[in-house]
Amino acid sequence: MTSITLRAPAKINLYLAVTGKEENGYHTVETIMQAISLCDTVTVKKTPGESFSLTCSVDALPTDSNNLAWKAAMLYFDTLGIDDRCFSVYIEKHIPIAGGLAGGSTDAAAVLLALNHLHQKTMTEDMLLSCSERLGMDVPFCLLAGMGISTALGLHYGENMQCLPTMPQMPLVIASAGEGVSTPWAYALIDASVQDPPMGYAHIRDTLQAADSTALLASMYNCFEDVILPHRPAAAYCRSRLLSMDARRAMMSGSGPTVFGIFDTLAHAQAACDSLCAEGIRAWTCTTI
Repeated sequence: MTSITLRAPAKINLYLAVTGKEENGYHTVETIMQAISLCDTVTVKKTPGESFSLTCSVDALPTDSNNLAWKAAMLYFDTLGIDDRCFSVYIEKHIPIAGGLAGGSTDAAAVLLALNHLHQKTMTEDMLLSCSERLGMDVPFCLLAGMGISTALGLHYGENMQCLPTMPQMPLVIASAGEGVSTPWAYALIDASVQDPPMGYAHIRDTLQAADSTALLASMYNCFEDVILPHRPAAAYCRSRLLSMDARRAMMSGSGPTVFGIFDTLAHAQAACDSLCAEGIRAWTCTTI
């Protein structure tokens, strides 16, 4: 095999709470992440005689060592002591950039998995997970999603993963009004805020185990909503608009500003998506997986 193309699924957070801040400046979290069918595609190809390269379908992303997918490839090569780095990576972007959907993390995870396929699975799953932890908080979950695990609990920085029962498949609308959110700024707002203690992840974990979708939706939580949405009116509008179109639940993913709405049927989701697009808002229909 000299080439492989993998789907790199986005994620949403069913639960996200910041639980503390350590002396190193990093925040600890509790989060339950869910893979969705909105995805990038990542193609890794052996290119004998050529240096490593990375290209992308959009100009907004760096295609050098500042790209997390590039860092993933170099980490894979360095960990195994591979000198032959004659590979190309092409990323076809569909996931909104910097939107709280782990678009960069899932591309990085796909590069790890693709390179491992092309090297006859030299790395064990534990080795791959260890590499993913070094790349970023969301990369371990994205790696698991690439292995077919759709729902997981993340503790500490989010990298301590525990697999959970898969969420029932539900139609979604993803909406991005184009506002940006800096992750350090988002966490600074959390540090400066006073929030009521959340219910905790155990309840939502129990609803997943019981396959109780009504209780699951009622238990969903994101601590960033209260501090981000007042500063991002377009994202707040998307959330309220989704609810006005009969979304069973609508909330922000990650530190935002992308918003998702969960609907009863794909037809309802598509109608809501079409309405948002008619207003000039970028929106996509997809499902949990």
